Amino acid sequence: MKKFAIPIVLLAITVLVLHFLFVDYNHANETVYFGGPILTMSDAQPTVEAIYVKNGKILAAGTKAEVMAAKSRRAKLADLQGKTLMPGFFDAHGHLDLATALYGMTDISGFTHRTPEGVWKAVAQKVKTTPKGEWIFCLGYDPILTKGLEPPSKAFLDSLAPENPVVLIAQTLHSYYANSMAFKSAGITDQTPDPSSSSYYERDSSGQLTGLIVEQAAFEPFRVVMQEKLMESFVENTQKVLVKNAQKGITSTVTMGLMTVNRNILMLYQDLSGEKVKPLHNLIRITGAFPERKPNLRHFVFLSERFSGYLPKPKKRGDDFFRIMGVKLWYDGSPYIGSMYMSKPYLASRYNLEAIHLPPGHRGEALIQPEQLEAAIRKYQSGDWQVAIHCQGDRAIAEALGAFAKVHQDAPINGRRHRLEHLLMLPYDHIASMQEMGISPSFHINHILYYGDFLQSDILGPERTQQLLPVNQFAAKQMPFSLHADQPMYEADPLSLVRTAVIRQSESGLAINPTEAVSVWEALKSITIYAAWQLKMESKLGTLEKGKYADLVVLDKNPLEVPARALASIKVLETIIAGNTVWKK
Repeated sequence: MKKFAIPIVLLAITVLVLHFLFVDYNHANETVYFGGPILTMSDAQPTVEAIYVKNGKILAAGTKAEVMAAKSRRAKLADLQGKTLMPGFFDAHGHLDLATALYGMTDISGFTHRTPEGVWKAVAQKVKTTPKGEWIFCLGYDPILTKGLEPPSKAFLDSLAPENPVVLIAQTLHSYYANSMAFKSAGITDQTPDPSSSSYYERDSSGQLTGLIVEQAAFEPFRVVMQEKLMESFVENTQKVLVKNAQKGITSTVTMGLMTVNRNILMLYQDLSGEKVKPLHNLIRITGAFPERKPNLRHFVFLSERFSGYLPKPKKRGDDFFRIMGVKLWYDGSPYIGSMYMSKPYLASRYNLEAIHLPPGHRGEALIQPEQLEAAIRKYQSGDWQVAIHCQGDRAIAEALGAFAKVHQDAPINGRRHRLEHLLMLPYDHIASMQEMGISPSFHINHILYYGDFLQSDILGPERTQQLLPVNQFAAKQMPFSLHADQPMYEADPLSLVRTAVIRQSESGLAINPTEAVSVWEALKSITIYAAWQLKMESKLGTLEKGKYADLVVLDKNPLEVPARALASIKVLETIIAGNTVWKK
């Protein structure tokens, strides 16, 4: 017997090890949903009475009688009791890495502090409770929402924090303010060359740093410090941000331009969202570096170009739950710091001339040359990657489409599903070329809600403001488009985006290009099936149809039946991904 004992023990150990390496959460589920409005978001059959979900997929959708006949005896029955069920929402353009890095930072935003005194009190309190020498990052500097907030000089920030490096991050995430200790610690001096004419360290007439940092290349030394400082809480904060998004009904999130990149972060994202566990990840879990696996949001990633070296080989791009989609390029910047690239100048307003120090006649400029943009599109398209381009101003959009057109002449891009992001000033006469080349837009629609008045009074003037964000040009033709919040600029809240797209009004009630308002149905499609289309996932996600994944959200009210102004007040009650509940109220 002894000669059999050792092999049996070894076999048992092998089985246990293999079990541990491949152990995962239970993916099995089987439920019938009925008893409330079920919006499929399919134009062919907009509503059904019931759906039958088994092991993550919709096996039947139709009348209650049809679905009940199709189910097995083991299926759970979920009576909606009048609540509304519809496809889970897409956060079509966000920055999970930045939202994670900034999570828990001192909030100085205009959403929280409506007076300058409140902002500086919050900074001072953070300084008071922070040990000498430690970095302090504050999020949400916003002179637009916080009326009367003047740009802080380096000397002023020195007076607030003489013994700590301090950085204020603007709400737009395109400009920053730092004190002397922060510049010194980041290795930036009066003599440090600017990365470019469109990304720079502002200096006064004597050549000394003022404290203002414009755009991402100039902020990079500070970002590296911020990343190092926050890595200890990165895993925990990533999970917290994903939970916050699930609370808003989001089942799929898109990181548009991943900037916090290393192999460990990509492995973490894959472990959190991927369909199946990887043995290596379970080994890492022993160390406590990775959390326990559970159902989570799908995650689709576009890398920023400087990290394109992390693009994987074709067979390792991911699965239906986590996938690297392509590359994001930045062609211009933000309207609120003068880096949006336009054909006509910014208004000669006090804000533009005195607060952000734009020279008269300033129109912004491209962050890279058109030839570089064209070359990048060719490079990534040849690798079968999707390309997404950040462009806000009309000139930036025109030149980006011109670069696509040149590539299109030699290597047709129809079917590639390349994208343009934000598109504040999308010219009407360029929409046809987008349609011709199959380029879809993702609109940063809540510029209207939060900054509409300021765009009209201080940035662009009435004529240009009343031509912004022509969403209905796409909705009327049923051309796919998405809406986004650009988290962490604004909180990811898809129903808020729907509301703004439908009513087209700022917080004060100012109507912004109201002829471009869309129907509630089309707005809902922009956060479901259209957003799925942009990711080449429309056959698997975005509508409630037989064979698709059961990514669902339960709402307390039917968005097709409430007043348009109440859309953002609808409450999410439950968020379900592949049949598994990931959040419930």
